[in-house]
Amino acid sequence: MTTSNAPMIITKLDAARRQLATAIRLWFRSGDAVSIHTLAFAAYEVIHFISIHRDKYRRDLLFDSDLIKDEHRAEFNKLIRSPANFFKHADRDPDGAIEYDPVASEAFILFAILGLATIKEPSSDEEAAFMFWRYFHHPDQLTEAGRKTYVDGIPENRLAEIRSIPKDQFFEAFTTSRWMNRRLEDDRAKHTIRLPPRQKPTEAG
Repeated sequence: MTTSNAPMIITKLDAARRQLATAIRLWFRSGDAVSIHTLAFAAYEVIHFISIHRDKYRRDLLFDSDLIKDEHRAEFNKLIRSPANFFKHADRDPDGAIEYDPVASEAFILFAILGLATIKEPSSDEEAAFMFWRYFHHPDQLTEAGRKTYVDGIPENRLAEIRSIPKDQFFEAFTTSRWMNRRLEDDRAKHTIRLPPRQKPTEAG
């Protein structure tokens, strides 16, 4: 991520992914809950509408979920938007207060990542770290295929060891491993010897 003060061209999707990455880093480091939620919600909202723009019939994300009856959708959306709107605005209730459960931020991070997958965006290190943390700590939320892919092949004692790692240390180890794997792949690509195509033998005259 650039730290230059020069003007930048930022797309909506790029802005959302930056917000999401920052929210995830803060979450792994047990950062400020209000900041995490504000960033996660902002990222999800943009990703949601980009997804709908690309497929207007999509109904598998939060605001338009087909799990919610149409007559209750407005009430549901108002409820899940409430904390983020409270954190951003003070025009109606400048002296207000709200009861907030930080677990809600995890839902917006999760659905933002799932939203990116629906529009075929490759996962970042931050997004992958968050998903694997959930795979290891909440395998009951995975489908049978998901458990077979991510959890069942890991010995129980190894899983217990992984689950005992503090969040911030898990994040650093996971992202460092991904970075090193990319470096190894790049090095292999650079040092791959490509033989020239074989010449067709000429007939002797």
